[in-house]
Amino acid sequence: MNNEERQERAERIERTIAFIIEQQAQAEVRATKIDERWRRTEEGIRGLLSIAEIHERGIHELRDAGQATDERLNALINAVEKQITERRNGKNEE
Repeated sequence: MNNEERQERAERIERTIAFIIEQQAQAEVRATKIDERWRRTEEGIRGLLSIAEIHERGIHELRDAGQATDERLNALINAVEKQITERRNGKNEE
């Protein structure tokens, strides 16, 4: 192998190395972008989860409030029915 061939071979090797380094750099940039997208996606999912938990607590509070209201209404209905029944049976005559 003469000097010229060695020089050409060395230049090809340098171009190949430069190409590989450039490809590696581009791959790292893509990986960084992907990592950033995943981070934002994770943040979004965590935010949605927090909102869902808040809504779930609200739903449970409404359900509990509804049950308490139902109990009070049932007590009122029972009291009114008792009054009506007693009047019909003559117990409450004045």
